[in-house]
Amino acid sequence: MKNLLLASSLVLVLAFPLTRADDVDDLLVLSRAIPRNAGDLQVIEQVARRIAEKVVPCTVGVQVGNNHGSGVVITASGYVLTAAHVTDRPGRNATIRFPDGTTVRGKTLGMHTEADGALIKITDEGTWPFVPVVTLDDYPYPKPGDWCIATGHPGGFDEDRTPPVRLGRIIDVNETVIRTDCTINSGDSGGPLFDMQGRVIGIHSRIAEQSTINLHGPVLAFQESWRQMRDGEVYPPIPESRFLDKLDIDRDGKITRTELPDGPYRQLYDRLAEKFSLETDKEYSISELRTLIGWRHIPPSFEIRAYDSDQPSEHALARERFIRGREVRTAFESVVTEVQKSIVEVRCNDKRVALGTVVDGGVLTKASQLQDAIICKTHDGRMLAATVAHVDEEFDVALLKLDEPLDAISWSASESVSLGSWLITPGLNGRPLSVGVSSVLNRKIEGLPGVLGVQIDTDETRAMIVKVFPESGAATAGLQENDVIVKVMSTDVSSLQEVQGILSKHRAGEVVTVTVLRAGEPVEFRIRLGMREDIFLEDERFGSGRLNGELSWRRDDFPTAIQHDSVLQPDFCGGPVVTLAGDVVGINIARADRVATYALPINVVQDILKKFNDGSTEQKD
Repeated sequence: MKNLLLASSLVLVLAFPLTRADDVDDLLVLSRAIPRNAGDLQVIEQVARRIAEKVVPCTVGVQVGNNHGSGVVITASGYVLTAAHVTDRPGRNATIRFPDGTTVRGKTLGMHTEADGALIKITDEGTWPFVPVVTLDDYPYPKPGDWCIATGHPGGFDEDRTPPVRLGRIIDVNETVIRTDCTINSGDSGGPLFDMQGRVIGIHSRIAEQSTINLHGPVLAFQESWRQMRDGEVYPPIPESRFLDKLDIDRDGKITRTELPDGPYRQLYDRLAEKFSLETDKEYSISELRTLIGWRHIPPSFEIRAYDSDQPSEHALARERFIRGREVRTAFESVVTEVQKSIVEVRCNDKRVALGTVVDGGVLTKASQLQDAIICKTHDGRMLAATVAHVDEEFDVALLKLDEPLDAISWSASESVSLGSWLITPGLNGRPLSVGVSSVLNRKIEGLPGVLGVQIDTDETRAMIVKVFPESGAATAGLQENDVIVKVMSTDVSSLQEVQGILSKHRAGEVVTVTVLRAGEPVEFRIRLGMREDIFLEDERFGSGRLNGELSWRRDDFPTAIQHDSVLQPDFCGGPVVTLAGDVVGINIARADRVATYALPINVVQDILKKFNDGSTEQKD
């Protein structure tokens, strides 16, 4: 896990509120421990919309060497705040990409190694969109319970997607860390955290497995070091003996390359050797290296302070008051009470696999979640047998037929959802399962081929499995090492390339048949394809693997979808999405990653229903 950020006296004169500071009613609502009702929630939504409109254009993608992250422009002249683990050291060339596609050049300046913050200056001429930072003169300071907004580029800069907006609350604060439940992920590093006046209060730093542990460096921690960072200095300086001691692995007072394990220490030594012409096979004493190098030339060694989520401060926000905590969700109940009559729980083999939305003619749900023996549980506890009548594979939607009618959902007359608007996922009990805001407006979600979850020998004469990855579709189905794949679907195969060629036409979530030779005998398996990040879970890098939580098998390749930041389990997809006004604007279709749930917008759902009624989609017997 990695860390934080910085701020400046240089930008103090440029700071301005993005909300109306004289709107006493808004400030009163924002200061409440919990929203009282839908009226309070509407105020929060209106402020979030205004801030989202202002801050998204200033949230940039940052590339320094092979490092990719996010940043935020804080002056019209082009100073950019980001994370130190993105820039790595002062004096490096940087590429800055704005959401509108503009790409400019920059140079990394100084950094705060303890808090993982860094500064970049855009070197191309121009005047740039920017946002202010919070200062020591501002009141009140960020504190637990404050509402906040995160932007950034999770997963990396995407020219077809604006920086996703996420809303949350500050959970805990200390001098080097702000913890929030604004979900962030790999690629967000260095992106901004805003207060509800649109000021940058933090820089995204690191995460833990829980979706409510998102750590940001507080801007106020950098006030004292702004001039050093602007001048390209590393702050706070680490004593040189402490730095060099880290490279003395065997504690003999001498350093050699061979004693350093593969990883960051050896990479650091190699950088020193290149810069100062060290002999890589020579043994150096620490005093020799101190003389040869000098502290001011040494690349920084990050000393990021740990945050113990098991021992938060005494002022930390109670879990019930997190954005998706019980007390906050209670304020949404009046919005979704009536909708529960048009929701069912879809069960297969006595297990919930999805939610369903009742429409004229049946129940819409997520197709790839379905198995045999489908039962729909209603809000009043009835268990109704169901069969699959139609499937739209493009959008992963199925229409279920029931033996008795239920109350159909009432769709919204409006198709638009503004950025930063509340989106609520109701459950059978008339309470919200999760809440979030619209993060990215309707767009195409690109698809990638699904994978079996095996490593195949590169021998061009056979497709022998040499490794089965744990928790993959192949492992679940029962494939084993030394099985030789001889057929995928109805096509004979005899090499890795032929297997990949067939699978390239199938997406994650689809079930394919694979025939293998085991001990000379053919055995057929039905395997649900996964996505690559599901399979390589032993690679626990920042933002990968289990840090994303449980995800939908089919979560990409949608012609259009709304992205929102609700934290939703995959077996709760398929149900309706409701605005604060009570309008049903679509259905949830996939839990995509730590920061994103996708929903099909109302116009898409209605087009699918029309195709079902016209009989122009696949029909099941």
